[in-house]
This record gives sequence, C-alpha cells and structure tokens, in this order.
Amino acid sequence: MKQNHPPASAGDVGLELSVVIPVLDEGETVRKVYESLRDTCGGECEIVFVDDGSRDSTRDVLLELLGEDPFLRLIAFHRNHGKSEALGAGFRRARGRLVATLDGDLQDDPAELPRLVAKLDQGYDLVVGWRRRRKDDIFKILASRLFNIFAGLLGGVRLHDMNCGMKVFRRKVLEDLLLTGGFHRFLPLQAYWKGYRVSEQEIEHKPRQHGKSKYTRTKGFRGLLDLFVILFLMRFEGRPGRFFVGLGAVCSVAGFGISAYIAAIRLLEGNIQSKYPLMALGLGLLVFGFQIFTLGLFGELLSYHFRSVRAVEPVVVEYGEDTGDGRAGQEEAEGTGEPGAK
Repeated sequence: MKQNHPPASAGDVGLELSVVIPVLDEGETVRKVYESLRDTCGGECEIVFVDDGSRDSTRDVLLELLGEDPFLRLIAFHRNHGKSEALGAGFRRARGRLVATLDGDLQDDPAELPRLVAKLDQGYDLVVGWRRRRKDDIFKILASRLFNIFAGLLGGVRLHDMNCGMKVFRRKVLEDLLLTGGFHRFLPLQAYWKGYRVSEQEIEHKPRQHGKSKYTRTKGFRGLLDLFVILFLMRFEGRPGRFFVGLGAVCSVAGFGISAYIAAIRLLEGNIQSKYPLMALGLGLLVFGFQIFTLGLFGELLSYHFRSVRAVEPVVVEYGEDTGDGRAGQEEAEGTGEPGAK
C-alpha cells in the first residue's frame, strides 16, 4: 500500500506525539487503526503497537504494516500479560514529547486525538477521553459509571470516564506513574494524586464492529478491589508501614485498656468469671496489635532500603527499531525494562 504521508523517522529530534496502541486479537481492525492514525497525524506522530500475545492474525497484519512503514514500532509479547504490561512496554519505547494511548478496536475514533491534544495545550498534563454516548452493553456502561463514582468519591478526581482507552499525557507524567497488575485503570487517579492537572474531553464512541470485547464481569469486580489497593498505595506511598504501625498501636492500646479494666475488677471484686469474653478480647487485641505493629516496622525498614524498584517487563520481541542506517532492525528485551537489552 502506498503511503500518503511520510512516516515519523526514528531520528526525529522534535518528535511531538507518540501513540501507544495495545492490541489483543484485533487482526480485523489494526490496519484500519493504523491508516486512520496516518490520515489524522500524517508523519508527525510515532505509532507504537504492542501485541499482547495475540493468537489470531494480529501480528501477521502488523508485520505487513511494518514492511510498508519501516519506522512503525512493533513490540510483541510471547504470551498474554495484560494491558498494564503492554502499555508499560510501549511507554518505555515511545519517544514523543506527548504520549497518547488508543485501543485497537476502533470504537474510539483516532480522528479525535487532535481534540485531546488541543485540550492538553490549555495547561493540562493529562487529558482523558469521555465517551458520553457510549455504544456498549448496559452492564458494561453501569459498571463503568459505578467505578467512576467510587473513584471520584474515594480518590478525589472527578472524571466521567476514567477507563477510556484514549488519553494524552505529557511525558513527565508517565515517569511518576505505577503501571503494573491492572493499574492502567487508575492512571488519571495516580496523576491527580501526584499533583498533575487532569481533565477530560468528550469524544465520539462507536459500536464494536469486529472481534469480541475483553471486558468480563470478573474484571469489573477485580477493578473495584484494585481501586482500594491503589488508594492505599498512594496514600501511604512514602512510608507504607505507617498504616500498620498506626493500626497496631490502636489495637494494642485498646487491648491494654481492656486488660487493665479486667485487672481492676479482679482487684476490687475478686470475681471476673462473667468478664471472660471481654478478657479474651483484650488479650486478642494485645497480641494482634503487637503483630501488626511489628509488621509495620518491618515494612518501614523495607521502604527505607528500597525506595525505588526497577521496572521489569516480560520477554518481548521488538520490531522496527531504527538501526542508524535507515533500516529496521529487530531486537529482544528480557526482564530488564530497557529496550534492546539482552
């Protein structure tokens, strides 16, 4: 296929926008996504596809596109690792001053990206798409609304569609976000808690024409549990042991108070048989409080020694890396978090 626009060169110094697209079994849509992006951005954006272990024709189609556009970036996992890992691999290789994300199912129109970039230029650090008229089944829509309500009430950031696949970040934001184990759902929440300016932009949403949605009810429930986990991690990020130290101290003080009360009754009245359940509660709180307090101190010790953890990603095969002579190369990265490391 003839290119209507020159592709973004890997050597471009002033590359403005990188678009990271995680895909899983989207063989019928990836070419259309690519063509729509090139029509929208021309050669002014870098396109990074991350194949998260697809079992259909997705990788074959992407390799065909790579043959047509040698500066297209393709990262491939040997097996499925999840959207968080796929986005993380793409973010680490994206070279634009701005980094956008886009799903590969064509429900979010790539032509909407310039609107999010324009919103970002109004002084924001992250702009999230808002699928106001969402074309999904009713369960998925209701689950998303409940999730956004809980996230807004507990996390403080008020967004209508936090999980929208279309987002645009300033590069500096990505360097401060935790992206593992399903936490891609909370990127706007994390950015807000880090002090970045977060906003949203209404976009058009289309019905899915090809393939099947990867969303399940189990994922919805797991996402709600992850919300409490990420809120805990953000609130106690600097010193995670403080929560357990505080909880242990409260339980220990309560247990000591109950035990002191029982001891006073024993001295004054001599008979505490009716107080045995209360005495058991006091002793239990003392033991539990001591254990939790000790766990908190141990957590503080670990936090002190390991302030930063190096990102580790799954084994990947990366295609389309510029080798310096204008040709596309191929390289593997294994468990290092650094592109091209072997």
